[in-house]
Amino acid sequence: MVKVREDIPTTETGQVDIDAWVTRVCDAHEHLRSDSLAAVAHAVEACAPDLVVRGLELAELIADLNLDQPAVAAGIIYRCIREERVEQAELAAWAGDDAAHIAADVASMATTSLLEMTNSPLLEKEQQDQVENVKRMLVALMNDARVAVCKLAERLLALRQAKHFDKSRRIRIAREAQAVFAPLAGRLGIWQLKWEIEDLALRYTQEEVYQSIAKQLRGKRAEREMQVEHMVDQVRGLLRGHGIDATVYGRAKNIFSIWRKMQAKGVSFDQVYDVRAVRVVVDTLADCYAALGVLHTTWPHIPSEFDDYIANPKENGYQSIHTAVTAADGRTLEIQIRTRAMHEDAELGVCAHWSYKDGGAEDANYTAKMDWLRQVMEWHEDLGGTESLGALLRHRISDKRIFVSTPKGHVLELPAGATVLDFAYRVHTDVGHACRGARVNGVTAHLNQVLETGQQVEIITAPSGRPLRDWLEPELEFVYSDRARAKLVRFFRSLPPAEQETLGRAALESKFVALGVDDFPEADLESFARDHGDADMQTLCRDIGAGARSVTGTIVEVLEHGASREQLRLPGMRAAEFPVSERMRIVGDNRDGLLHDITQVIGSLGIDLTGTTGRVSEPGAEAIITVDVTLTDWRQAVKFVSFLSLVEGVTEIRKAS
Repeated sequence: MVKVREDIPTTETGQVDIDAWVTRVCDAHEHLRSDSLAAVAHAVEACAPDLVVRGLELAELIADLNLDQPAVAAGIIYRCIREERVEQAELAAWAGDDAAHIAADVASMATTSLLEMTNSPLLEKEQQDQVENVKRMLVALMNDARVAVCKLAERLLALRQAKHFDKSRRIRIAREAQAVFAPLAGRLGIWQLKWEIEDLALRYTQEEVYQSIAKQLRGKRAEREMQVEHMVDQVRGLLRGHGIDATVYGRAKNIFSIWRKMQAKGVSFDQVYDVRAVRVVVDTLADCYAALGVLHTTWPHIPSEFDDYIANPKENGYQSIHTAVTAADGRTLEIQIRTRAMHEDAELGVCAHWSYKDGGAEDANYTAKMDWLRQVMEWHEDLGGTESLGALLRHRISDKRIFVSTPKGHVLELPAGATVLDFAYRVHTDVGHACRGARVNGVTAHLNQVLETGQQVEIITAPSGRPLRDWLEPELEFVYSDRARAKLVRFFRSLPPAEQETLGRAALESKFVALGVDDFPEADLESFARDHGDADMQTLCRDIGAGARSVTGTIVEVLEHGASREQLRLPGMRAAEFPVSERMRIVGDNRDGLLHDITQVIGSLGIDLTGTTGRVSEPGAEAIITVDVTLTDWRQAVKFVSFLSLVEGVTEIRKAS
């Protein structure tokens, strides 16, 4: 946990002792120039004495992250530019152009909350402002990662000071930190900042939870410290006895991580493995695995707690071996094993870049951490603003990943929650476009089946296949990854406008017919189009065909509020109140498994099935199946007919009279 190690020094008269502070910081960080920092701090003191302490606190936090001279100077002057006390040109004269630009870029991200923090709808202008704020942050980070590090440090200080703010402001700052800044610190590998941001955010948003865990930690501190020190001595002695030179020390678990593991595993505080943990830091990669062998030979390990992030690094480049063993006292001990280079990169992330930016292989770590940002920006452009950049950022900064293999044994990495169709697009864009089926571990699977680590996936394609418009429907959950969604959006947006309109109209018409609306509701759709920013129904159909508007959402609103509801009350049709029992008539190819596939759709949507019948028509030998189901609302009804239309061989769906 990062904290300013000491209070800002003061003179005997109570004034800020800038020279003593400069000496302390520069003694700890030899690459910093004391005369330059002193000059900047004294200039701020002369111009805005009330901002000196906060400036020095931020600068020292930045220095402790190994950033360079301009970044530390930017911390000193940040409040001056944030509160518009001094013009940027004057600040540049004090601290240099580089420092002034960093401070200005950090300040430009401080206008409003970066993400939607409530469930209440925002005005369109507010949503756009939030998207632009996140976009500015990403662009600034790609241009100069020091900006993001300084922003993270500034937000940590804001959290420390939030205890003095009113409750609503304190919670807003904490939620913003949870949603954006703690995950961003993790994606950039700056765990020192991430841990304290998470803890303080939890303290303000769930104070009772925080205080309960903190109290238990305090109550067991002496016992825990004694146990951990004993385990450190044991591990160090074991490794030394096998000729492994290692630095071993106890590793404190932050309160947020303890709480998250308690929630995820449904266990009590005493059962959280990480409360008692050690870290082993060695010189070479071979020593990592040698140490692992010694520890697993000495104590039985817990297989479910083993992760080799050296062989399979996290997407942000993090490398370490995580394991847990049952020690001689019968209690669990968590152990992390890594090289010294891995340790520096894990603790400081992109900040470690400044330690060796003059050259060396480690620069690849810095480059890898920037690549994901470029992908976020590229995907947002592909999505054309149809998805909030804030939501896209939240999605991309998650570090939960799965590893799935092809039939030939090639392992692909995907975000946790990815589907079979996501996997197809991860293999290749053309494979995704042509995908029509799949086998997971040899068993036929739906395209929206969520995958798990260790599974093997075989994709079945159709010659000259092209994507189906329903794959983009959020309600149907065919794609989870931003990569797949962006490729789908790009495909449909590249179609000629006339084809988009035809595609959109067909998507609407087929579902209206299936639901009993035989006359295409032109008037309702014209009204919907005007109410939602489209010039007319043709424009609406083009937007749907291009993937810019949801088919499901459009149909549900029209059926809930439009005049077309009256068509559903024609003679022989049931009323449209819910829940409602309906008989659906499904026509398709007479093939083995058709009824089974239809009932699977019904079961997967949680729809009550009260009866089925089936027959074969003559002379075409089509299968005609009727199902009696109970539907709870229009949204479920639209999803039902959407999934039925995607069942292999189904050619027609209608409500039966």
